[in-house]
Amino acid sequence: MKSIYSLTTCLSFFVCLISWSQSQLPEFGQITNEEINLKECDFDKEAEAIIIFDDAFTDHDDDYNMITTRRIRIKILNEKGLERGNINIPFYSGNNFEFIKDIRGFTFNIDASGNHTYRDLDRKSIYIEKRNSYYSLVKFAMPAVKTGSIIEYSFVSVMKSYGGLEDWKFQSDIPTMKSCYMLQVVPTAEFTYSVQKMENYYILIKPIADLGRIYFEMNSIPALRFEPYMDAARDYLQRVIFQLSGLTNRYGHKMDINTTWKSTAYDLMTGKDFGGQIDKSIKADELQPMVQTQSSAAGKLKVIYNYVRDNISWNGYDSKYAVDGVKTSWEKKRGTAGEINLLLINLLKSNDVEVYPLLVAERDFGKIDSTYPFLERFNKVVAFAKADGQQFILDATQKNTPAGLTPYSLLNTMAFLVDKKNFNLLRIGSGNKTYKNRILINADLNPKGQLQGNAMVQSFDYARQLRVESIRENLKEFVSEIFEKPYDNISIDSFYINNLDAESMVLEQGIRFSQQLNESGGFVFINYNLFTGMEKNPFTSSIRFTNVNFGYPHEVLLDAQIKLPANSKTDDLPRDQVLENNSKTIRLSREIKVENGQINIKLSYSRNTTLVFAENYKELKDFYKKMMDLLNEPVVVKIGN
Repeated sequence: MKSIYSLTTCLSFFVCLISWSQSQLPEFGQITNEEINLKECDFDKEAEAIIIFDDAFTDHDDDYNMITTRRIRIKILNEKGLERGNINIPFYSGNNFEFIKDIRGFTFNIDASGNHTYRDLDRKSIYIEKRNSYYSLVKFAMPAVKTGSIIEYSFVSVMKSYGGLEDWKFQSDIPTMKSCYMLQVVPTAEFTYSVQKMENYYILIKPIADLGRIYFEMNSIPALRFEPYMDAARDYLQRVIFQLSGLTNRYGHKMDINTTWKSTAYDLMTGKDFGGQIDKSIKADELQPMVQTQSSAAGKLKVIYNYVRDNISWNGYDSKYAVDGVKTSWEKKRGTAGEINLLLINLLKSNDVEVYPLLVAERDFGKIDSTYPFLERFNKVVAFAKADGQQFILDATQKNTPAGLTPYSLLNTMAFLVDKKNFNLLRIGSGNKTYKNRILINADLNPKGQLQGNAMVQSFDYARQLRVESIRENLKEFVSEIFEKPYDNISIDSFYINNLDAESMVLEQGIRFSQQLNESGGFVFINYNLFTGMEKNPFTSSIRFTNVNFGYPHEVLLDAQIKLPANSKTDDLPRDQVLENNSKTIRLSREIKVENGQINIKLSYSRNTTLVFAENYKELKDFYKKMMDLLNEPVVVKIGN
């Protein structure tokens, strides 16, 4: 998916192919007939709006400030696209590194008489919203936006240096007809760049050697929409990724920017905000008596982890460092993810547990590039520990994740174990843990076509952890989302939970329910696929750019007994079946029998694979279609008189 190239101001070995992106585009405010007549996107039929073009040119001034001029034109195709008229431009406001200027824009419409109208953006509607210490947003709403509108806006970004050079993203969450970017390379810097794209999408790359520029262009790019079980969107965006690889100082000496993983580990472990925090002396008087009751390393680990997790509050900020220090976090009982987890590492190490810092990039943050040790690809530090033959990945900001269960957000990611000697890149998996639910149903069908009964759902490992999190966040919403909303005409009469706080035990959820069944011609239709979490097919989109990252293996077992009214008859029972995908990594079996006036139903679903690549999506989609057809096949009952 990626190709890697070197980019410097010395591009003389390329053929000089002059191509100015601006010459290929209409002037600002000049709307073409093709754009006016555009009613839908022919390469992405689901689109509510389409980017007609997204064009930018990055240059520099005499002080080598990086100046990017950008222009975007969008067509609103239907009502769902109206929100595209609300514009947000993020910029790095920390230390006044970047500012946005020269904003202008307009909305083009055709009135009822067929007249063309333009409404200019009112500069008074532009304002800045500060998001945090580092980033802010320029925000404004385009005027008079409606279905059929064409909106266009442009702005200039000024950064203090080329250190702020970001990836150029050809793709968005709406389709793009043309995306083009021209980069003027600063004479004192060298860059490498890699192209991330699907093989069947063409990219135009034109170096312009005599001007020290390079031009990139892609066309007809479908949207990258949110899909179930997807990683961070940025991992799949069609884009060019730039990395600063070298600088030349004022004396002409070249300085190499790229470092090795070894030197990166050394720098981190000798840094005062990282490795320097691990050996700090902390007076943990309230913790030591609990640790001393444990004779094993694993026992000590769990006591220390549970104490930090339960007593040190996370302030909501991810971090790789302990800027305010682990002592401050211990004293205030509060800190960033970096401060809390470096504190955890400190306490584990001081109690003779083998432990290392582990830099991670959570799934929704994005993948790391193992080729380059760029720290900005990681969003936090966690603890990697070994105790009594077991390995533990611990993040004390995850209040509902017990020791021994790797945080869900880290599954199927790469991480960097930081140690001067034992540094390493690790792939994080779920180990022998799975997402497992066992459902037991005992119900009666009464002569009025109503199903009444009890259900017990037992949740293990990741199913337990994720459900505990939802229950503690909002119990009422949890019951509604899991047991009511997915089903027609069902009501929950009572609900109880066992073992909510007992992390080593199975989470039990018990309900008393009733359901009025659908009826036609004297027959009722029993939906036995109850409370499994598999009521809807997550894979229905025709286009998918992203891998399917399940994270963990998945298992569902359902055992249901439904007692029928006297003199009832079942009409053509669904036959017993076993479905398997081609690789035999996903399996569903169904058994349905009627004995002594009772329907006995067994469903068993297992998925061992945790990652399906985008190129294999069609096979997965087709299999899930067959599986959902099987699960939605009802038992038809003629109720006796």
